[in-house]
Amino acid sequence: MKDRGIMKWVPAFIQPEHMKMMKEAKANYYKVQKPVLDEHEIEEINSTILEAMEFTQEVTVTYFENGAFKPCMGHIHYVDQLNKHIRVKDKFEEIHRIKFEDIINVQII
Repeated sequence: MKDRGIMKWVPAFIQPEHMKMMKEAKANYYKVQKPVLDEHEIEEINSTILEAMEFTQEVTVTYFENGAFKPCMGHIHYVDQLNKHIRVKDKFEEIHRIKFEDIINVQII
């Protein structure tokens, strides 16, 4: 006997298009708006990045991606002014490229 999964609990009048819309609504429920940083916050982030690079300190970079805040821990390896991103090398020697516009916060650990 074949199980129809969730379809057996869905009323007959709900079409597949409605199921798709319900899944998309559920996925978007947890997304948040990207915060807008003021000049002071941007200047603070820049000075923290410079200090961390100068003294090779470990940092936690919080950035915004796909409606969520994501952390990245490691050392700032390079600041690419041309492509407008920083490169953070984590403890596994993997390099993460984070765009300037996506950075929300930088903290020295």
